[in-house]
Amino acid sequence: MSAWRADLAACGRRGTVRQAIIAWFANPGFVLACHYRLAHWASRQGAVGRVIAVLVERQMLREFACQISAEAVIGPGLRLPHPLGIVVGRGVVIGSGATLYHGVTLGRRSAGEVAYPRLGDRVIVYCGATLVGAVDLCDGARVGVGEILIGEPQRLMRDGVVVAERKASGWRVPRR
Repeated sequence: MSAWRADLAACGRRGTVRQAIIAWFANPGFVLACHYRLAHWASRQGAVGRVIAVLVERQMLREFACQISAEAVIGPGLRLPHPLGIVVGRGVVIGSGATLYHGVTLGRRSAGEVAYPRLGDRVIVYCGATLVGAVDLCDGARVGVGEILIGEPQRLMRDGVVVAERKASGWRVPRR
């Protein structure tokens, strides 16, 4: 319930029933966040719950053209200003207070890979951005419009250019 209240506050409303009803009709991003919260909760309630989660996911796809997996872990205060075409894969972890604009894709690089993006608290991902693979964003990070971040086990690429490499001592930014 606290995540729901934080989602409500993220769209500029107080946590009252009256404000929630207003947000439901005035803010489609809040509706999508509620759908995700319901699917996430249902997916943990056994076989019947998983069926309900799949039905809610399909409703999200029909209503908003968004595919947010119920198995993704999204912190409270999710803000979706323009909820169209958002894709969030099953292993994605998003911190609290995150903002995702339309056309954002968060997922794995290929079917055989298990690494998904992890986003910190208060991260903003602007429209059309794609984050795939082992991409870790720190708290307060911003990803620009149309950015493509590809996380590989030993390097991070942006728009096809290596921007950081993992060494034994940690991440290193190559000189240009």
